[in-house]
Amino acid sequence: MSSIYFEPNSNLSVTTRRRRAATHEADDASVLGAPCLIIGLVLVGLGVAGLLRLGDWVDNYGPVLVVLAYVLYMAAALRLVLWGAVTVRSLHRR
Repeated sequence: MSSIYFEPNSNLSVTTRRRRAATHEADDASVLGAPCLIIGLVLVGLGVAGLLRLGDWVDNYGPVLVVLAYVLYMAAALRLVLWGAVTVRSLHRR
């Protein structure tokens, strides 16, 4: 019965091992937190600067296409900033 809950020669329960393995996987991706935060902020800045040309693009390509592309671009950039900020913050909390 103990082999169901414990590995041989181990004092860790199954739930503890899974939790430790999940944090190890998160550590591998957390290295990218700071670069993603910086790149995301640059992308958001470029998106805000792109507002100056938005009128020209609407005239050339149509309002639906331009607004859809702009909203998708800004959503992706903001999501990258959010993920980078949360990851960097979680690294500093440890």
